[in-house]
Amino acid sequence: MFKKILVILGLVLVCAVFSGYFYLTGSYAASQSEGQRCDNIDVIITNPQEQNFISESEVADMVRKSVIGKQTDEINAFALEQRLCASSAICKAEAYVSGPTTLTLEVTQRHPVVRFMTPGGGFYCDSSGYILPLLGKVTLDLPIVSGKMLFDVPASRSGYPTRGREWLSDMLRLTETIRTNAYWSREIEQVWVEDNTDVVLYTRSGNEKFILGSPRDAAAKLEKMAGYYRTIKPAAKKEGKNYTTVNLKYKDQIICK
Repeated sequence: MFKKILVILGLVLVCAVFSGYFYLTGSYAASQSEGQRCDNIDVIITNPQEQNFISESEVADMVRKSVIGKQTDEINAFALEQRLCASSAICKAEAYVSGPTTLTLEVTQRHPVVRFMTPGGGFYCDSSGYILPLLGKVTLDLPIVSGKMLFDVPASRSGYPTRGREWLSDMLRLTETIRTNAYWSREIEQVWVEDNTDVVLYTRSGNEKFILGSPRDAAAKLEKMAGYYRTIKPAAKKEGKNYTTVNLKYKDQIICK
C-alpha cells in the first residue's frame, strides 16, 4: 500500500514538473512575441513554374501595408489568407508568423495553360477552365487561341464561365496536346475559331489550313494531320500539287483541296 502511495506521489510530482515547464516555456514565448513588430515578409510559392504567373514581391505587396510595423501577435492570419485568395493568380494561401518579426506567406499559384485573344481583349485559362486576366508584369509562352469563343467570359476576366464549359474543356485538351508535344508546339503557329465554329490550325512550315471542326477528339485529328505530313504531302509534291485546305473533321477521312 505504501509503495502505491509513493508511485502516485511520484507521478503527481512528474506531472507538476512538466506542467510548470510548459507553462514557463509558453509564458516566455508569449513575452518574447509581445511588443515585437513585423518588419519582414517571407513568401514561399509552393508550386513554382519555369515562368511563374505571380512573383514573390507581388505577393508580399498585397499585404505589406497592413502588416509591416504591426505587432506580430495582432496579425490576423485568416484575413490575410482571404485577401490573397481573392487574387485570381492564387488558389490557396497560408499565413503565419515564423519568427519574432517575420510573417511567412505560403501561396499556391494558378497555372495558366492557354491564352485566348478576342476582340474584347485577352485572358489566360488554367487546366480546370478557370479564367484569369492578363497581368502586365508577365507574358507567358503558351498556345494562343483566337477568333470566336463558344463560352461566356466573366466581365472581370476572372472565374469559371457560366456557359460553354464543355466546349472549353475540349479546347483545353487540344491546346494541351499541342503544348506538351515537342513537334506540334513548334509546328502549330495559330489556333483559330471561325464564325461557323470550326477550329482551324495554321502551321509555321506550310500554307495549309487544317480544319478540325470541333475541338473534340483532338488526339485523333492531330494523328490524321501527322499522316498527311507523312504520306499525302510528299506524294502531292511529287505530282506538283499544292494543297491549301486539309479537312480533318470527318472520321477516317482526310479531304485535301
